[in-house]
Amino acid sequence: MTRIIRNTTNVVNVAITGVGGQGVLTLAELLAKAATFDGHNVRVGEIHGMAQRGGHVLCTVRIGDGAMGPIIDPGMAHLLVGFEPIETLREIQLIAPDGCVLMSSHILTPVAVSMGQAEYPSHDAIVDAMGKFTTRIVEFNAVELADKAGSPNSLNMVMFGAAVGTGLIPVSQDSALDSIRNAIPGKLQEINTAAFNLGLVQLKELL
Repeated sequence: MTRIIRNTTNVVNVAITGVGGQGVLTLAELLAKAATFDGHNVRVGEIHGMAQRGGHVLCTVRIGDGAMGPIIDPGMAHLLVGFEPIETLREIQLIAPDGCVLMSSHILTPVAVSMGQAEYPSHDAIVDAMGKFTTRIVEFNAVELADKAGSPNSLNMVMFGAAVGTGLIPVSQDSALDSIRNAIPGKLQEINTAAFNLGLVQLKELL
């Protein structure tokens, strides 16, 4: 069981990382919108390379009165949300010593690995490397939960629910669900809401 230390500062820094096509940008936008619904000042930033081709993507969401810009300095993220293990490891330097890493354990094999030009690190190697920055690492297979909700494309909503479930971000469950309903129509709304709830319940069970 991972013990989560609650943030007591006037700014909450959240970094979200994955690859293009996983919904990282959408999650950042919905998290920011939900925080706004709850009356918070929010700043959002994004850094990505060839995102449309499956390249690395990083979004930052800063919530609170003290958030004057979107940049999160190394060692200052209270929560790092990773959609894939190696992509999470790429941004581990952002996490604060008492911060929490929330990671989906499902592997999305990079092209270089598929072509035999590189090797994917072992799970133990990835976790050990992360452990040099923080001991608070919570992982689960979010893709399995997305499939259970009705679509693998709802991975980002599983991670949204899980992020809210950590209790580290000042976003209520109602506002998070409202942000989903406002942005996603019809049947997709049902699937994404179900995915959010599965992620939320998963975190409560793990913590």
